[in-house]
Amino acid sequence: MKLQNNNGQFRLTIPKDLVSAKGWDQGTDLVIAIDTEGNLIIQEIERKKKR
Repeated sequence: MKLQNNNGQFRLTIPKDLVSAKGWDQGTDLVIAIDTEGNLIIQEIERKKKR
């Protein structure tokens, strides 16, 4: 992965094979957190289905 600085905002590039394996696509909402051991956790935000 590559971390880029864009005028004080940082961008993390996620490899295509990882995105594909997770079933993510452009526009997928993700949340990034740090666990108690300092590991970076990236999870998809589940959208509520419209009825």
